[in-house]
Amino acid sequence: MNDREMKEFVEAAVRAAGTRDAVAVLTESREASVRFGQNRITQNLDVFRRELKLTVGDGERKATLTSQRIDMDALPAIAGEARSLLATASPDPEYMPSVPGGAVYPVIHGAWDEYTAECPASPRMDAVGKVIDRAEADGYQAAGICGMSSEQTAVSTSTGNTGFHRQTSSALSFTMDQGRASSYTSLSGTGWNEIAVEDAVNEVASRVAMNMDQKEVPPGEYKLILEPEATWNLMMFLPWIMDARSADEGVSVFSGMEGKSVTGPEVTISSTLNGARPGQPFNEEGLPAEDAVWIGNGVLKALPCDRYTARTTGRKPLFIPGTLDMNGGAGSLDDLVAKVDRGILIRRFWYIRFVDQKSLKLTGMTRDGVFLVENGGITGALSDFRWNWRPLDLFRKIEHLGAGVRKTYGTVPPLVIGRERWPFTD
Repeated sequence: MNDREMKEFVEAAVRAAGTRDAVAVLTESREASVRFGQNRITQNLDVFRRELKLTVGDGERKATLTSQRIDMDALPAIAGEARSLLATASPDPEYMPSVPGGAVYPVIHGAWDEYTAECPASPRMDAVGKVIDRAEADGYQAAGICGMSSEQTAVSTSTGNTGFHRQTSSALSFTMDQGRASSYTSLSGTGWNEIAVEDAVNEVASRVAMNMDQKEVPPGEYKLILEPEATWNLMMFLPWIMDARSADEGVSVFSGMEGKSVTGPEVTISSTLNGARPGQPFNEEGLPAEDAVWIGNGVLKALPCDRYTARTTGRKPLFIPGTLDMNGGAGSLDDLVAKVDRGILIRRFWYIRFVDQKSLKLTGMTRDGVFLVENGGITGALSDFRWNWRPLDLFRKIEHLGAGVRKTYGTVPPLVIGRERWPFTD
């Protein structure tokens, strides 16, 4: 369906609802991916979905119905089912009417790539072939996933707001390993032309060779050098707890911290709708998105806030619009390594769990490459280890930031963090 057809359909769905409040969201998505493991392709998928989500409300209660029957003739029956659900729903003490009319949805540039939207199979198969060929040539095992996707969304509210957005994404992530030695990369972009396949293959293969002779971490203090993947692995936990209600209820690390320092002054975390990773112009309620600085130069500036909490507290309703960036600095990862006299380079973290959600204390393991850095160069491979850290505390000790790199939902830089004492658990 094109944008006009999708808008007309959600507007018709809202009219068919016949209730005081109604929101209709129509989504078309296509996901095509190739999975591989042990140097062979194990799965090839290409899935298309079209779905309507109709939410109806009478001022006290709400009900939501999801349907895959996407045709005008089906709307009376769909709306009738939604109203039947509404009739038996319990009163909602946090009921919110539809988003007020007159909403202005920002224009998002660069979120759609026509070639990627077609999800051609040949570039995905070619990329996977290059990974597997290199792994076999070097005696490694390779596993990963290569994919393209597109999504179109239209929203309409009973207050007269209608919006449309479309976006594409491409991704390649894979591991090569031989015994304990392994390496990994994860690439993402709006268009397939942003995925540098050959560079990624060469980098991962060379890092496996570097990771062969692993030794235990010697006692002492080390600076930490986080590759962008590792930075993202820590930063991705922030949206889970960056919530105004949780902060107001005193159960968040951000409780009472608005306007105060929560990281070092080097850190700014923001959402820019027309940034390197384009955002989304509205949410499923039809609330317009906007640029936001969540942490600015280390100070907590704002928290995502749902409309009910905004109404009861006087805050502004805000949400993370599908993009989240940490500011970067200058220089490559190699430039950062050259600045460190004694440190540990970490490629990524995995199996991360909360130890204490209120303080944002996490535990996890390193994976796919840990290296000893001495006098500005990598001097050996280290064994993976368990750690217990509070990301916000680490972000208070940043000494250098490199250039930002795009990850799944935003851009993040490599970091050099001030000295931590081994073992990294407490």
